[in-house]
Amino acid sequence: MARKKNRKRQPTLRSLIVTLIADEGPRKLSGMTRILGSSYQSLNSEALKLRRLGVLDKDADGIWSIVPGVDPAMFGIEVITSDSVALTPPQSESPRTLEDKFRDLLRSAGVKKATETIAELFFAGDIWNMQWLHRVLSDDARGFVTKAQCKLIMGHWAITNGIPYEHEDFFED
Repeated sequence: MARKKNRKRQPTLRSLIVTLIADEGPRKLSGMTRILGSSYQSLNSEALKLRRLGVLDKDADGIWSIVPGVDPAMFGIEVITSDSVALTPPQSESPRTLEDKFRDLLRSAGVKKATETIAELFFAGDIWNMQWLHRVLSDDARGFVTKAQCKLIMGHWAITNGIPYEHEDFFED
């Protein structure tokens, strides 16, 4: 009898939305399209599902936020069916380096191979320079990082570290 491989699931759009709002604060969906590399329709659909689950709320100005009392750290959100969400317990906190966080970002964006090498290459240069990050992801890691993953990683890295970043400087779409 063949055994199923135990594969780690890709981060869902729901978990990316919750993570972005938890990390960066309330925001409109239109501002998330480039960061998350998804269409407005997809984001809106998932945000509405999260609203029905009591995780997100939207104000009259169209700004989405985490519902008061909901602890985003409790959410390891993975889609089981189209309308259900499974919660995983929080993991114990251990001191995390910036390089560890970058590796986690690569993995959460769906980069499956060469994460250690990509992180080493990136941290060998100027980690506060978005052109360096773009070069590492699009040239050095070509074949391991897709354009969509590159967009997601660059947007998240810029936002979480307060680095000025204009999507149009790197991508033509």
